[in-house]
Amino acid sequence: MTISVAVIIALAAVVALMVFDKSPDLLNSEFRVIVTNSMDGEPTEYDISTIPVNSLVAIHKMDGGSTETVHIGDVIGFRSETVHGNVYHRVINIDPTSQIFTTKGDNTHSTESIPFGDVNGKVVNVSPLAGQAITYLQKNTLFVLAVIIILVVMVEAVSYVLRLGKE
Repeated sequence: MTISVAVIIALAAVVALMVFDKSPDLLNSEFRVIVTNSMDGEPTEYDISTIPVNSLVAIHKMDGGSTETVHIGDVIGFRSETVHGNVYHRVINIDPTSQIFTTKGDNTHSTESIPFGDVNGKVVNVSPLAGQAITYLQKNTLFVLAVIIILVVMVEAVSYVLRLGKE
């Protein structure tokens, strides 16, 4: 019974984080699901090749960037007033004199100039499958919770019947 309660609480916490679009801060990293196709382009030779829509990304949080922490080909995050949120695009040029990163989505034609100080994170890992699972859970939260509750109740019922049989 204790394990079942712990599992339900843990799953409820994960679902709440997904539904309310919050990410736990784990060792100065956070996780986000990429909701646009701006980085869903042709594969590249970079460590972070391309990011399909609905992929889960691990982001190392940063308070500004520099030529020591960000390199050409890295995917960085920055706040965009145009979309009222974070944007994750690839660095295509670095100007250390003016301290500006030039970024571009792999599936876009326009570039953006981002001051070093405006960088708030760097994508360090991508998982399309995990992102698709989270997207499914977000869209079907009640169904998934109902299935989990039914499974927990069934396990507890079987456990109870087995305990009765031993007595």
